[in-house]
Amino acid sequence: MERRWATRTPIHVDVGIFYKGGEVGVRKARDIGLGGVFLEATELSLPLEAHVELIFMLRSAGKPIKHKIRAKVVRATDDGVGFMFRDFDAITFRSLQEVLRYREPPDEHPH
Repeated sequence: MERRWATRTPIHVDVGIFYKGGEVGVRKARDIGLGGVFLEATELSLPLEAHVELIFMLRSAGKPIKHKIRAKVVRATDDGVGFMFRDFDAITFRSLQEVLRYREPPDEHPH
């Protein structure tokens, strides 16, 4: 049964995952909402309730913009990991608003 209190929006951005001070990987976000994010993450083993820092890697005018948001692991599936955002403050909320509004720029270098 779903227990989300906010709708989710599809998103495809890279997210760095930091646990206990070290980077454990970079994965693609699948969807995001005010309450949390789901990352495509096979072969990523983090314990439930683990507190992490997520670094959302956006681009604007060709320049990288990083937003750090603290979260905790709330579920794991065969194809990814669900995180719930935590420790909200004004800076976190503004970062989350930027991520939610983000639309990936068109590929500047088509293959």
